Amino acid sequence: MYQVNLLPWRIRAQRQRYGFWLRAFSMQLLVVLVLLTTACFLLRYQQGQQQSAVQRLTQQHQVLTGQLQQTQQVMATLARLAEAENRRQQNEAHNRRYRSLLQQLSALIPDELWLTALEENAQGIALRGFGRQYAAIALFTQRLAALPLLENHRLAEVVQHKDGMLAFTLTARWGKKDG
Repeated sequence: MYQVNLLPWRIRAQRQRYGFWLRAFSMQLLVVLVLLTTACFLLRYQQGQQQSAVQRLTQQHQVLTGQLQQTQQVMATLARLAEAENRRQQNEAHNRRYRSLLQQLSALIPDELWLTALEENAQGIALRGFGRQYAAIALFTQRLAALPLLENHRLAEVVQHKDGMLAFTLTARWGKKDG
């Protein structure tokens, strides 16, 4: 049996082993390529999803920013209107107080006196006028004591002119009661 030639059998077995390992390596390479391709497609899909999410969030942000700006503009307008209404109400109260004061002064002032100025300042108001008799000025000062719109009134100045007219200045503070 020493004469049996095993060379073709060995070569065939060697080729089968090489073929087996070549197929095994090719299968491994194919599996790796499939896995890499799948991973690449999954990453692209995730990236697309993330980009669409970013786009959607960006659009929502823009919409919300616009709504915020509109809200801020409305709030600023509302604040301006509220401030204007407050000023209007203050002016209206101020005008009512003046109208009431003028109506009451016209009833209180003696016929011998003339009021020439009604000035408001930080301390209160100053009433300036003229008269011929000091008694009329004193009577007017007494009558002002009954006026609830004015408090702490006093005769600040009386000056006699060359023609005999008396110029007077009465000062007072606004009272707590508005007319």
